[in-house]
Amino acid sequence: MAEERRFANPLDLKDLPGTEDWREMYPYYYMFSKPEERPKKHEWEQSILWFYDCLHYPYVVYPLDLIWDDMWHHTASASVGRIHCFPDCWGRDHRIVNGRPYICSSDIKDPKLIEERVPICKERIAYVLENFEELYAKWRKKAEKLIRDTDELVVPDLPEYEPMSVIKETGYSTGHDLIVAWNRLTEAIHLIWEWHFEFNNLVSFVNVEYFTAVRNLFPGITDKTITATCSGFESMMFQPTKRLIELAQSTISLGLEGVICGNAKWAEVESKLNTSDAGKKWLDQYEKAKDPWFNISCASGWYHSDGTWLTDPDVPLGYIREYIDKLKAGRKDILGAQLEDVLKERDRVTEEYRSMIANEDDRNTFDKLLDFARKFAIYPEDHDFYVENWSHSVFYKKFRQFGQLMVKHGVIKEVDDIFLMTRFEIPEVLHDIIASWYTGVPAVGTEYWPPKIAKRKKIMDIFKDWRAPDAFGPVPDEYTNPVMINEYGWDMNTINRWYSAQDVKAGEVSEITGYAGSPGIGIGTARVCLSAQDLKEVQEGDVLVAPSTNPAWSPCFSKIKGIVTDVGGVFGHAAIVAREFKVPAVVATGIATKVIKTGDKIRVDGDTGVATIIND
Repeated sequence: MAEERRFANPLDLKDLPGTEDWREMYPYYYMFSKPEERPKKHEWEQSILWFYDCLHYPYVVYPLDLIWDDMWHHTASASVGRIHCFPDCWGRDHRIVNGRPYICSSDIKDPKLIEERVPICKERIAYVLENFEELYAKWRKKAEKLIRDTDELVVPDLPEYEPMSVIKETGYSTGHDLIVAWNRLTEAIHLIWEWHFEFNNLVSFVNVEYFTAVRNLFPGITDKTITATCSGFESMMFQPTKRLIELAQSTISLGLEGVICGNAKWAEVESKLNTSDAGKKWLDQYEKAKDPWFNISCASGWYHSDGTWLTDPDVPLGYIREYIDKLKAGRKDILGAQLEDVLKERDRVTEEYRSMIANEDDRNTFDKLLDFARKFAIYPEDHDFYVENWSHSVFYKKFRQFGQLMVKHGVIKEVDDIFLMTRFEIPEVLHDIIASWYTGVPAVGTEYWPPKIAKRKKIMDIFKDWRAPDAFGPVPDEYTNPVMINEYGWDMNTINRWYSAQDVKAGEVSEITGYAGSPGIGIGTARVCLSAQDLKEVQEGDVLVAPSTNPAWSPCFSKIKGIVTDVGGVFGHAAIVAREFKVPAVVATGIATKVIKTGDKIRVDGDTGVATIIND
């Protein structure tokens, strides 16, 4: 009998020295179960494959930053299991090890239950497919309203004495308003994530259906060709970059290159622009571009340390300078200049293959599935702007307002120390502060939290250097979850690559196989980016190598020669944006960041899905 293939057991990992108390930083339900404590849960956890979610969390996650993971722990599963009722899946369960989230697919095994869910799922998905444009228009309105309402949410200060309006009108204290403000903030976060998955999982369903149908019609057709038939659209996520290009064009037309490019920091640029009419005109254009388009994360939007274009204006300023150089050099490979070409190629490829379908029923099925795939193609990038960028930008601003309150009352020393608290600890802190304000005695937290925060900082520093295993648990005989395949690129090929390369080190592999995310050949110097900070090191002509990428990195795409990722499906963010920029991409290699080093010379073949180290 063949020996069962298994990845490591998370319970076999020893705590890193100095991190023995790390589990208190995360909710108890994120912990893998010990057999002596929770035998039934332990048995289930050991029977299933767990993936490290480096798509969203490529490096260690702080306690409060885990709120996004905690939200979609709920909302993705609500969509799959209880709303759209996918026949064979309840959703995705989550765990955490050393500050790295792991997820699994909670599959349904009972054939009778699967059969019962099929007609429910069909009815609901059919309704969304047929009414998507109307439903999506409503989605955009309600998402924007929620974000703007949250932006206007007041985090009240606690006054020396309450105003007379409490006596005359409300009858309650500002302490109550503070509690309500936190509750409303967390309710808004949960709701925007409910809406995040209103269509997101259906995108995966539609794409997998389309891919399967096309492969059946044209055996041997490449992923490159199939994705070409769905390329070309105007996404919300591309609009911020377009605003930067427009500002670069305005810089040239107004003759302001010397001011924009000749000063190191935004504060210096802004000061000098205010001294001329042309500069003031440019600043007016800049201000108009900011709302909402500068609510863009400088990285992924999943970490408080990422910053945004609003909080770190030197970042968009740097991109504007790069676009000025490209425009003056006559470069055409920047966003907006190539959409027409993408659409022409899309239509040419589509008609070429459609003309080969002899059967009318097959042709009608092809047309229908292609129409759905194209309609839904815009949603992954659009919702990324609304949720992971615009709403997260607002939510992080509100978190920091609560952090400022805690600093004022002596509970923490720095505003960002709030991110070392869990979302469940913060209400306790607020109650402590309010009680202190009511009673006129020092808050307990002034002595309780400083040493705890200091200890947690040390733990996070140790965690930053830990390389998380790709997976835990048994290797399955087959893996067909459409959401995981579409978004992460996790299928049996990827899983097998991970399993066979568990002990592989840099220098031992020269050819890395993945999926053809974006066509073309690119050769350049590897720049391995494991964090947002690394992104600043990307140079013109580099090949970007990362656990994953996200649409917020779009301004970098005009200067790189290729992309290689550990995870991400052919309809994931990295592949979608790469195709729109015509940057060759190989995705879902499983091991790219493990075996490629910064400085390696890399050949990216986005036609075949192979990245080759060609240092010799």
